[in-house]
Amino acid sequence: MSRRVPAAPFLSGIAFMWFLFMFLSKNHNFDKHSMKTLNRSEVIPQPLTEGSPSLVSPMVIVVCDSVGDKGDIRLLSISKNETDDPDFVKRVQESWSRQAEQLTTMLKTLLYFTKSPLWRIIVMTDTRDTFNKVLNLTTVFPGSRLLLQHRPIWLPRDEPVIKGHWRPCAWAKQFMAEALPDQDSAVYVDTDVLFLGPAEELWWLLHSMGPRQALALAPEPQYLLDTPKRPFAGSVGLNTGVMVANLTRLRQLPGGGLGSAILNSGAITPPPRHDQDALNHYLLHRPHLLLEVTSRWNFSPTCCFLEAPPCADCLSAGILVLHGAGTSFFRFIDRKFLVMYTNLSRLRLGDDPRLLLTKVEGHLSLADYWAHIFPCSNHSGLNHALTLRLADAAMATTLKLPPSA
Repeated sequence: MSRRVPAAPFLSGIAFMWFLFMFLSKNHNFDKHSMKTLNRSEVIPQPLTEGSPSLVSPMVIVVCDSVGDKGDIRLLSISKNETDDPDFVKRVQESWSRQAEQLTTMLKTLLYFTKSPLWRIIVMTDTRDTFNKVLNLTTVFPGSRLLLQHRPIWLPRDEPVIKGHWRPCAWAKQFMAEALPDQDSAVYVDTDVLFLGPAEELWWLLHSMGPRQALALAPEPQYLLDTPKRPFAGSVGLNTGVMVANLTRLRQLPGGGLGSAILNSGAITPPPRHDQDALNHYLLHRPHLLLEVTSRWNFSPTCCFLEAPPCADCLSAGILVLHGAGTSFFRFIDRKFLVMYTNLSRLRLGDDPRLLLTKVEGHLSLADYWAHIFPCSNHSGLNHALTLRLADAAMATTLKLPPSA
């Protein structure tokens, strides 16, 4: 005798699938292209969890001292109107206290999430005194986990346009190949980034490059909205806050490095052109040099724009690098960026990730109740993407707990 299947479980399953479909359809960063991308295994990196990849290919940061510190910058004591004031923006950009706090927070998040026992970081500076100031900042961290090495920034002598219009460090990252002749590859990060997961995953991109590719860069959607339009490479433009670079291949370019090749090509014209704009112009005609990655690897407020390309792996693997571009960790550009920076700037290396997760999730939920006037206000799934790797760390901590007596 045949047996009838109960209708209730079947209908419940149909209802759940309909709800899931509607949720994904409403998410502007989860369109049909994203659904296809999510099913591709290659979008989720194979984590480098053993050893210290930076010992072979160093992390590189650039730090220059300010021309006269403008005093301490405290966000909590100022209003949104003040943070939009051009004088305030300039003061924040030139403040050593801002640089020092951001660098300390970046290193803190690096060590908090990493599984690598030792990090080798090349610090390119304008003077030896600046490097000594960086060393003083790192005395709060275990000395056995950080190996800081100094290199002076390298700039061509016969380029007054660069030196006359930009601070010494502004173009320094484009000349890594010239400044670090003994290094085969490197991973450059701006000091205004937060790591939200194991930073060693960035080194996976070095192994993902094709035989001609020399740079891995993430999108910069701002180029789509600029007026007048600026030339850009990649799908929507490229951001240079995180640059994964094969320096050996870059030295094969005319002039012996990326920065020199950009200058020789005339991409700096019309001056003054910022280094990121010049790099975009240069790569526009040389796409074979580029490995374009998703915003998971370098997520700035502009990545929340409707025009931004979809980022399926932000949701499936979590945002790895949060980039406070445009001093957005110190200004009311996006509330959720402020939430993440405020919580992680107060982090201690021994903090329980379960407690940190609870606090961060609570603050992000509160931010959802504010008026939707920020770039990331309508970005569905962003809270999940920001906390996924922290949730992984919290789960790992729970699994390590000894059984109760």
